[in-house]
Amino acid sequence: MKNKIQFKISSGLKNLIGRELITDEYIAIFELVKNSYDARATKVTIAFENITDPEKSKIIISDNGKGMNYDDLIDKWLFVAYSAKKEGTEDAGEYRDKINSKRLYAGAKGVGRFSCDRLGSELNLITTKNTKNAKTENLFVNWTDFEKDAEKIFAKVDVQHETLKENPYKINHGTVLEICGLRDKWDRKRILSLKRSLAKLINPNQGNDNSKFSIEILASEEKNEDRKQKKERDCVNGYVTNFLFETLGLKTTQIMAEISPDGNIIITTLKDRGRLIYKLTENNPFQGLLTDIKIHLFHLNRKSKANFTKTMGMEPVKYGSIFLYKNGFRIYPFGEDGEDLLGIERRKQQGYNRFLGTRDLMGRIEIDGKNEELKETTSRDGGLMKNKNYEALLKFFNEYALRRLEKYVVDVIKWGDDTKSGQLALEPEDVKTQISDIVAGITSPKGIINLEYDKNFLDIISESQEKSLPKIAKNFARIAEESGNKELQKEAARAVLQVKELLAAKVEAEKGEKNAQELIKSTEQKLEEEISEKLFLKSVLSTDTEEVIVLQHQIDISTEAIKDGVGDLLYMVNHKVPKEKMLEPIERIRFEAEKISSIVKFSTKANFSLQVPEITADLVSFVKEYIENVYREDEAIKTNRPYVIFKVITNGAKFSCKFRPLEVIMVIDNLFSNSMKHNARNITISCTNHNDVLEIKVKDDGTGIEERIFSKVFNLGFTTTDGSGIGLYHVKQIIEKMHGKVEVGRTEKGAEIIIRIKK
Repeated sequence: MKNKIQFKISSGLKNLIGRELITDEYIAIFELVKNSYDARATKVTIAFENITDPEKSKIIISDNGKGMNYDDLIDKWLFVAYSAKKEGTEDAGEYRDKINSKRLYAGAKGVGRFSCDRLGSELNLITTKNTKNAKTENLFVNWTDFEKDAEKIFAKVDVQHETLKENPYKINHGTVLEICGLRDKWDRKRILSLKRSLAKLINPNQGNDNSKFSIEILASEEKNEDRKQKKERDCVNGYVTNFLFETLGLKTTQIMAEISPDGNIIITTLKDRGRLIYKLTENNPFQGLLTDIKIHLFHLNRKSKANFTKTMGMEPVKYGSIFLYKNGFRIYPFGEDGEDLLGIERRKQQGYNRFLGTRDLMGRIEIDGKNEELKETTSRDGGLMKNKNYEALLKFFNEYALRRLEKYVVDVIKWGDDTKSGQLALEPEDVKTQISDIVAGITSPKGIINLEYDKNFLDIISESQEKSLPKIAKNFARIAEESGNKELQKEAARAVLQVKELLAAKVEAEKGEKNAQELIKSTEQKLEEEISEKLFLKSVLSTDTEEVIVLQHQIDISTEAIKDGVGDLLYMVNHKVPKEKMLEPIERIRFEAEKISSIVKFSTKANFSLQVPEITADLVSFVKEYIENVYREDEAIKTNRPYVIFKVITNGAKFSCKFRPLEVIMVIDNLFSNSMKHNARNITISCTNHNDVLEIKVKDDGTGIEERIFSKVFNLGFTTTDGSGIGLYHVKQIIEKMHGKVEVGRTEKGAEIIIRIKK
């Protein structure tokens, strides 16, 4: 005969679904706030009392939700692991709520109430239901009663209940949780951190009636300290303000990848500093797995990082990176500093300068609708449950959002900074060819449905991109044909015709151009000779407002680059990145410091605008005049005596080319500094011109360079003095960027550096 037997549940279950399951005190409060939200509350208050006295301190969480009656307490609140929300019985019969509210439930596990155990050892629950003539019910739970004897049956541990004559908090309806015997010390710093974390709990972008829900923090003992604060964000007491990155108004690169509510299509929109790059509509390869999901990513360049820090009072990396929300509520620990559930940092380590990391990104993943298989882990701090739907979400994030944003930021606009390489940031109109390339690269005949783009990218703006225009037109013609979109095909045909007309007009214009070439050449030569003699003036330039602003801007750019380099260096130290990889940010810091020094040295004598990063002039004259009119005077002032003799021999050489004044000056400064570190007292610079090659020799009478290290002196970090080993490395980097080469020459005394630059 078969008997039916049942499980017995130990009172130790309380710990498994309480403190051992919900280990984070912030998440415990979040769960209780979410319960208030699900109870249709429009306001929840979190009050901290007696925080300076551990014996008397308590947390009081109260809401104006629908409350509970005696039956609700017995059949729902005390029913362990039962979720009326999940079963669909939470609002049974409450038709008015169903009709008037758009809210989706934030929790559906049935264990959130055990968050009270995580926060304190005692709970006093007071609740009044939103019904006529409702009674106020009072439930008192001492969680330590469940810990005394693990052999005691869970259901046989008593909790105290009574019906009160009136609600002591004088509320018509709602629930109050008084939590005593606190397990954590809630000082000002921790409460303020909680307030800032609560600001990220609800995503205002997902609707879901969030505008009808507010959270207020009360801590009477901190009011005096709050009065000393200049900004609301530094005050403990007050309402929690939800945050959206868009509200900062930062102009940066952003991408939105969206799976439609029916799950049929994916729409990807890429914008750069407010301008549309492309909007692509494709078939959804994740049908049956993902629906109604949006990903919104922002690239944080140096400027946007600085503006964020100024506005928010903290660095972006400390605020968080990519947050994930389901039905408007945040899923932990996505976005937390140091967490890498999306694998962004693991990927960046494979190519430090090729991939975007969490320091370069901010944004959110929004999961709406049912998406029932994208489930939050019961522990509440483990993210989402790992299954095929979660794997599909990761693939969607990487392929349709991160990599497409990365392709544009890293490969096309070169990180979008005007400080990374010492030049102004690239704008979309500067990289039209590359934009058409990436659009062509991410589309395929099977997937594309439609493409929208900024029509200005097909318009001919300047002849400087003349060679690229046929390729641009060809790319868009191919995309238009594959999409089957008639309007797109018509626009592409217009572009192709426009390119043909331009090229034909160019051929016609070139016929009459030859006759004017000789005249132009002679005129340019005279003008060049006149300009080359006046690159540097003997007198100081005016210090009008415009010049000062430009000078300050250039120094600010380099200063921000130095700060960012230090940040990268600290990040590498904290993450134990190999030392050899740390040379890259060190090199960037030194480069920008040298640039500031050069700017200050020559800015008051340069007879050209600092706003122009590149000029066309006689390089020989530039070098000669800088050494004679600026460097020599600066050295005399700095040392109080002109103890080094400089001699410039031009040999009648002239070499007109494009170059960046700051970079040429940095080369001269580094070479002279290196000579003086080796006790040189005489430095000679001689220039000779061989056809299209300019040779510059810098020779000194110092201690010289041993032949055995000739091949090493330009290596990053190599030095024979107490220097950094970066100066000569910078010389090599700059000269190679000018299409030249630099090497050590052989000489009987002192040292000789030979530079050869080819037109």
